[in-house]
Amino acid sequence: MEIRITRDAYNPLLRRKEVSFFIGHDSSSTPRLYDVRKALAARFGVQEVIVFVRNMETLTGTTRAVGEAEIYDSEEDAKMLVPNHIIGRNMVDRHKSKEAKPQEAEKNQPKQEKQVQSKA
Repeated sequence: MEIRITRDAYNPLLRRKEVSFFIGHDSSSTPRLYDVRKALAARFGVQEVIVFVRNMETLTGTTRAVGEAEIYDSEEDAKMLVPNHIIGRNMVDRHKSKEAKPQEAEKNQPKQEKQVQSKA
């Protein structure tokens, strides 16, 4: 995965760096948001908790993606300004393999027949 920064601007009002990037992923599928977040944090030398990938889109018919990320000055600024759905998208546990939920397992089991007791 090769990341190239196409725009890097600091927004002093919101105390964040706004970054546009281009990713070449010739040998693999589109990278996960969390992996991109981790790579951007390493590239800018900051902690992952202040980096959030806003969006990322694969260009149709190619092995290239473009996206936007925000790097905040502090974790408190990020918590105050980043919407919850963006925070959720960027978390590592969202991307772990999903195990069968107990409710779904119950749905797949055959139904037991109800026994009717008759009054004699």
